Amino acid sequence: MPDNFLNDDFKSALIKKIAKNSNTYNIIKAGSKLYFRKSPESFKIWLDFLFYQLKEACKKRKPVVWTNIYTPSELFYALDLFPIYPEVISGVLASIGTANYLIETSESKFYTTDLCSFYRVAAGLVLKDWFPKPDLIISSSQLCDGSTKFFRNMSKYYNCEYYLINTPYYDDLNSQKYLAAQLEEIAYKIGKVNGQHLSNEKINYFFNLSNQTREYIIKLNEFRKNVPSPLSGWDAMAYILYMFFSSLGAKKGLRFYHTLYQETEEKVNRKIGVLKEEKHRILWLHQVRPYYKNEIIQNLKENKAVISFEEVSYVYWQALDPQRPWESLAQKMTSNFGVGPIERRIKTVYNLVREYKIDGVIHFSQRGCRQSCGGAYIIKDFLQEKGIPMLILDGDGADSRNYSKGQTRTRIEAFLEMLS
Repeated sequence: MPDNFLNDDFKSALIKKIAKNSNTYNIIKAGSKLYFRKSPESFKIWLDFLFYQLKEACKKRKPVVWTNIYTPSELFYALDLFPIYPEVISGVLASIGTANYLIETSESKFYTTDLCSFYRVAAGLVLKDWFPKPDLIISSSQLCDGSTKFFRNMSKYYNCEYYLINTPYYDDLNSQKYLAAQLEEIAYKIGKVNGQHLSNEKINYFFNLSNQTREYIIKLNEFRKNVPSPLSGWDAMAYILYMFFSSLGAKKGLRFYHTLYQETEEKVNRKIGVLKEEKHRILWLHQVRPYYKNEIIQNLKENKAVISFEEVSYVYWQALDPQRPWESLAQKMTSNFGVGPIERRIKTVYNLVREYKIDGVIHFSQRGCRQSCGGAYIIKDFLQEKGIPMLILDGDGADSRNYSKGQTRTRIEAFLEMLS
């Protein structure tokens, strides 16, 4: 038995008790308000939403559902469920330096490095019992193979119901009908279990919240076309991205995007950019960036380069129709440009390059995200034909062991030199 066994065991038990106590998040929230008092109001709203989610999941006043980022959050709010996003929480933990400990915990229990690091962090949380337990799990097959396997495994671990939404390959009427039938069936089964009747009034309320939020995201994205860039894509892939996936249909989500819109509008009116001197405008491809401590954003700033936009923030879906709830949610899922033939993604990327006056593209090839990385070189070949340089930057979003500071700096500087 190692000398530190009892010590580690005691620490783990203590953290478990703290993490699963709802009062913990009230204390952290109060401390964060003081620590981040000079931060933008939108950032403070995000923090409030994050701690609210974790606190309520601990209280269990509503059924807690684990889900992945491409399952529409509007579905859960309308069904009176409380959504928790393990991979998004993993990114938060990576940003505060605790991810590698949890990754090593999961790997010690035979979770292979082939599994996405975000889900290895989540598996470590489960093994340590530091995570709010799910009452049920709902995920979609959309874009991420790893999530399907992870959630199926977790449903067995917690002995809870697991609903897999099978997202079709094509974006056509038959695919949407097939998907709408699945969503309606899942809603019916959940309603029978928790006794919640999904009324038209509820659907109207949550869909309208989502649609109002969507309008602010679209207006915000319009502002981001300005030169100089008023909003950093580095931030957009952090706390803003958290809200993009988890808050549509929630009042706090509408408040967040309304506030962020106002903050960005003020910067545009005052001609305040992310950098004092903007030389290169970058489009960032893929859903994530490294969330642990790294020097990528510093490398870009030193070379007067700014991430003007990122493909994950693009609003690809139409406003939801409360009169056709299941068809409308299905259409939102199938209209994702990452689903289906690679030509759909290429078309979107090229449009973003033109709309945001992009000088160069960086594709962050996160280990484990095969659906995105598999198309990276096809996109690069297309953009090269159009005279647009693209860097494929291999890396990891949560596991800092896969980050090489020197090599990354060299590749970024060589790429930006090419832009010059």
